[in-house]
Amino acid sequence: MRLTELSEQLPDGGWRCNVCQWQCVLHAGEYGHCGVRLADEEGIEALGDGMISAALVGAVEEYRLWHFFPGTNALSVGSWGYALPADQQRGQYAQLPSDETRRRRLDPERVALVALERLCRGVVWSYSDPAVSHEYVLDVLRSVRANSRYVALVTSGYQTQAALDQLGPYLDGISLELRAFDDAGYQRLAGIEQWRGILDIAARAHNHWRCHIEVTTRLHPGVNDAAEQLQALAEWMRDTLGAETPWHVLPGDVGSAAAAAVARARRIGHDAGLRYVYGPEPTQPTLCYACSATVIDRSGAVARVVGLEGNRCRECDAALSIRTSIFKT
Repeated sequence: MRLTELSEQLPDGGWRCNVCQWQCVLHAGEYGHCGVRLADEEGIEALGDGMISAALVGAVEEYRLWHFFPGTNALSVGSWGYALPADQQRGQYAQLPSDETRRRRLDPERVALVALERLCRGVVWSYSDPAVSHEYVLDVLRSVRANSRYVALVTSGYQTQAALDQLGPYLDGISLELRAFDDAGYQRLAGIEQWRGILDIAARAHNHWRCHIEVTTRLHPGVNDAAEQLQALAEWMRDTLGAETPWHVLPGDVGSAAAAAVARARRIGHDAGLRYVYGPEPTQPTLCYACSATVIDRSGAVARVVGLEGNRCRECDAALSIRTSIFKT
């Protein structure tokens, strides 16, 4: 049994969990919002610790990390549980399986070893929300970085600052799923009303821990595609994360309305000063913002770096925010 370190006992004998932004107050026998933490008299047990729900080797670009070690393979792993109610309703990895044969365990050291064996440049935590598997994620990050591999998270950004600060020294990249930019949109798409703490986590990861961040937003017409909302989102990215932060704008629904929403969002992002706004097409190249030379080609099956020297454009020497080293600057 592994107890949640980021917790505090309350005067009435209950416990507050400080892993994700729900900060659930639990008494013995009660589960947190995530469904994978259970309180008893001694503390809050992390029920899914050490368990994996899925593992796969693939291109890092599959996780909407297009300016992060481009053209490399990553081992993606995940556990069980989500922080956001909407994900708990739709996600296939929401609940720990009742079938014990599906409760597979993978030691953090083994994660790093598999990445090395499969010639992966790094490891990406995906499938489930890292916010609710914090202890296991931290162990995996430590082991992987000790083997000189990069580490990244696909996340809703719903962890607490205390949790982020434990991950920060080992964390290289974040693929942030930013669902909307207003209260109604986040309530509809994620099931939460208090969402601006996600922005604070992203800002701290970028400014304090020097993490590479890329933002993905799936657009649902009539829910999160209003021009003023997209404008505010793009301006926040520009001012907080930097103009070179990639924004991946994807259709959240099928049909012409979703495609039109994506096209409109891309125009708004460019007009707001974002230099890299990508749509859903996997073949989009990355061009130098200064001279328009191709620096990353994606026309084939594998992304190819064709115009970079370090993280600078080979043609005009412009500095580009493309992460190619595990050493933070």
